[in-house]
Amino acid sequence: MAALSSRDRWLTWAVRIVGLLVIGALAYLAYTVYMGQRQAESSSLASRAVANLEQAVKDNPDSPDAHILLGDAYRDTGRPSDAIKEYNTALELDPDHPVALSGLAIVAMYQEEWTTSQGYWQRAIEILSKNQFASQDLRLEKAYYYYGTVLIKLGEYEDAIANLKEALRIRRSDADTHYALSVAYREIGSPSNQREELEVALLFVPTLPEANYDLGLLLLEDGDEASAAELFRKAVDGAPDREEPLDALVALGPFSERMEAAESLAESDPEAALYEARIAAALDSENIDAVRLVARLLQRLDSPEDERAAWERVLNLIPNDAEAAEALEALDTDS
Repeated sequence: MAALSSRDRWLTWAVRIVGLLVIGALAYLAYTVYMGQRQAESSSLASRAVANLEQAVKDNPDSPDAHILLGDAYRDTGRPSDAIKEYNTALELDPDHPVALSGLAIVAMYQEEWTTSQGYWQRAIEILSKNQFASQDLRLEKAYYYYGTVLIKLGEYEDAIANLKEALRIRRSDADTHYALSVAYREIGSPSNQREELEVALLFVPTLPEANYDLGLLLLEDGDEASAAELFRKAVDGAPDREEPLDALVALGPFSERMEAAESLAESDPEAALYEARIAAALDSENIDAVRLVARLLQRLDSPEDERAAWERVLNLIPNDAEAAEALEALDTDS
């Protein structure tokens, strides 16, 4: 077969490139069609649910619960005015219905009508508190929580703290409530209480972005840049669209300087090197050299628990990494 001329080779490559572009365009088109279908299916399901609930209200016009369920559906599908109408109809049928009051309070929160929401939550709490099993009523717990967050918006921090603590009496393990309590303590200038609540929140939900960010700021104020950087990284990973954690993390760079400092100190001062390496690994959590250096330094400093976590991070980046596997095996043997 005769060799292709340069012109023929060029045409062949051009055809291949065009072919790849067409394939890519078709793949993208297929993806957008698929996502559009998913969104259309979701919208269709929501529409059917609303239609079914509307029929339920027609069939049971005197049922406050039917009106409340329809109100919830309207609220969740972006129809707040219709939701308010249904909740108010429920209250006409049952003036002390706490769920209808809660529905109105939540809509008011969506609309940032904090004083209006405050009044509804007060009434809901008053009614729910009379329940024989109030101390175990999760509806009351949520009412105290939301009421506390509304009071924070209104600047009534001491009352917010009192109500959030009431929520925790019913359910101690709610990370969002502990976080809201930390915000109230921050606003009244109580960093020790703020830190305690942030730490508890992160015990229950270690990935909670806002708690990681706020605790990182406190640690940064204490001069612990390494721990702050690690918390900022968790906040960034948990909420990629938020600018504040990323800005705080980037401000601790640049990566190259932190990495250079860690490497230069590795032999003479491993603790100082670890400090710099932790910041470098937080700045670029997928840089295997930084992550591996943290693990090696922890190994030298005989910190088995932290070392194990560091080698596991190495394996997350390189699943078949021999050094990490050997180190973890040694830790298992020693434990």
